[in-house]
Amino acid sequence: MPDNAIYKACGNRRHAACPSCAETYRRDAYHVIRSGLIGGKGVPDTVAAHPAVFATFTAPSFGEVHSRVIRQHTCTDRSRCTCRPEPCHARRETSTCPHGRPLVCFARHERDDPRLGEALCPGCYDYAAHVVWNNAAGELWRRTKQAIERQLARYARRLGLPPVWIPDSKGRLRPVSPVRVSHGKAAEFQARGAVHFHALLRIDGIDPHDLDAIVPPPAAITAADLADAIGHVAASVTFTTPPHARQPQGWRIGWGAQVDVRIVTMRGDNPVTDAMVAAYLAKYATKGTEITGHTSGRITADTISVYADPNGSHTQRLVHTCWALGQDPDYASLRRWAHMLGFGGHFFTKARRYSITFGLLRLARLTYRRNQTCGPEHEPIRAANHIEEETTLIVGNLWYAATGWKTTGDALLANTAADLARRRREAGHEELAHEHESCENKEDRAA
Repeated sequence: MPDNAIYKACGNRRHAACPSCAETYRRDAYHVIRSGLIGGKGVPDTVAAHPAVFATFTAPSFGEVHSRVIRQHTCTDRSRCTCRPEPCHARRETSTCPHGRPLVCFARHERDDPRLGEALCPGCYDYAAHVVWNNAAGELWRRTKQAIERQLARYARRLGLPPVWIPDSKGRLRPVSPVRVSHGKAAEFQARGAVHFHALLRIDGIDPHDLDAIVPPPAAITAADLADAIGHVAASVTFTTPPHARQPQGWRIGWGAQVDVRIVTMRGDNPVTDAMVAAYLAKYATKGTEITGHTSGRITADTISVYADPNGSHTQRLVHTCWALGQDPDYASLRRWAHMLGFGGHFFTKARRYSITFGLLRLARLTYRRNQTCGPEHEPIRAANHIEEETTLIVGNLWYAATGWKTTGDALLANTAADLARRRREAGHEELAHEHESCENKEDRAA
């Protein structure tokens, strides 16, 4: 290549950073989630009969913020919602907070209103609890997942289901619950800068002879039991963080009051289907802090003054709080993840036994490209091994040069080509969907 530089895809999952790589990641995430619901790609088809629910876990309130309230949507596309919102914080008494700020807001905020997520009174808002909660959200999820499995084990004992005996590390048999929970989870930032989780949870059975096998659970345990266990656990699981000079007793970490649980079905009129859940989680897997208005790389001592201000905007106060609290060694991760407002977890995770991995999908794509054929004789476009050809062996070294494009012209050409490729894929998908719909209509008329 010119200038001795070879361009390669950046692999960034965030749509705001690289739409092309993010689209590849989104499609992979879609197949990872959906294969765990309907099978395929190495996952047995029997998982389609496993009970599954789609749950949303939210953060608690840290203070009043400007919000766009819509009690009942009448639009068909939530991403382009045109519904008339309710007044933000309408109250009969126009009281003020201890700092003299009004605690009411009669504005009907639009989707692009910059005030969305901002605190009504920054002085009353608990920024410290906010960033600590973001930082501890991953641990809270881990405890919640364990508590859900323990709650299902209690249900199994009440129903008289026998335990499964499996060998321990010393070869001795020990009893375990006959059910376990596998999940796929995506994190999403709200406009106020707090993380909440969208999780797909599936009940599996346990094969004592092959613990990694995906087998159906006992028929007595249903999706309603899983939904009940989630509701019970979300309201009860809490823990306390280590002490801090600003909070000697530590912060209490727990879920917010708004926990939504819906049963996933493969058929019928229920809108929560496998395709909807997979598309929903995959969409949020490519997002970050863009909705809060804050986008930056990792923050250092040299750049903290650019993004943090104790008297600035809502996100600037959050970044400042992360940096200030991160002086304590027990909370050092707050500084490392200050650019993510304290959240240090991955935006898309799954249980080991839920479905396939991203690595397998990338390997399949690589194998396909290396063996791709064209022309009437179906000869490979590119062979991985030139066995019968005379080749010249060139020994060289490859090393990281830089991120981005060497010239503005290269960037313009690449972005234009990527945009055309995305539009071509979208047009192809629309055409396939149109053909599928036309075939279904013909079958219905023939019937």
